[in-house]
Amino acid sequence: MADDKLRQELLYMVRLTSKYDFSRMEVVEGILRLENERQILGSVFGKRFKTRIFDIAAGQAVDESCVICGQHADNKVICQHCLSTIGDSEYAKNKIKTKENNKKLRIPDFKKLIDKIKSISKQDKTKEEIKEKVHDRISLGRVKRYVQGVLVFCLTLILFIQIWILGLWLTIPDYNPTEEARVSSNQVVPVESADDACAQLLLDFPEEEGYTVTYSREDADYVGRFLLNPGDCCLEIEDSLSDEERYDYFFKEDVYVFYISYLEENTGKVGIAEVNHAGSILIEGSFNDGRRTDSFYKFR
Repeated sequence: MADDKLRQELLYMVRLTSKYDFSRMEVVEGILRLENERQILGSVFGKRFKTRIFDIAAGQAVDESCVICGQHADNKVICQHCLSTIGDSEYAKNKIKTKENNKKLRIPDFKKLIDKIKSISKQDKTKEEIKEKVHDRISLGRVKRYVQGVLVFCLTLILFIQIWILGLWLTIPDYNPTEEARVSSNQVVPVESADDACAQLLLDFPEEEGYTVTYSREDADYVGRFLLNPGDCCLEIEDSLSDEERYDYFFKEDVYVFYISYLEENTGKVGIAEVNHAGSILIEGSFNDGRRTDSFYKFR
């Protein structure tokens, strides 16, 4: 029984090879689709045959040896010797003459099958055994498209995040901007007493605008601070002095010291003012937004 099945399978392979052009993918797909339903080509020769015709249709380089005997085959599937031997054998002739013609293997007419295959969606091309050969190629293409899609998505997401961060950064208000130090618009006037010094301060910090000027004491401070340009920060200048400049800068002179305050419903400022006898004024405190509040500035 097994020998008869093998002879039947070999005859089927010979007839297919003699009749069809395996370079056409629709023909091979029709053969393999029918094979999937009938399970005729189950031997090692049949499996070689299915693999060989699929590779030919796919345009792959194939071994030109016969799938049955291993000899050279001009058609790259079955050699002429096997075609003649099997096709002209007594078994083949008896299959045609005997009454068992109704049970013998029949070669289907693939024209109708080909038309049916063309009408089916391209996504339905690979099933069962065909998937074993096509799966790797399709999977590679799908993986590439998937990776490309993921990369495009990630790059787009990163771009939107960067734009969002930039927009957020631009909308953040500058809560403590650096501003120019406040300076007096009045001329320097020499003073003889604390009352004279207080009167000069009231020109820049008048009581009617909410300021309160309170005399504290007489003290001494560096001469060089009163020689700076209006708006200069004393500490910043002192950090950059040379040894020669320091010698003259850090002599001291007598000064009048005052406290200045400014109070409103939602605002409060405090500071210290020093006035030397020449009428120059130094200011320290929170009157200059964005500036250092722990350093004196040349005010007038």
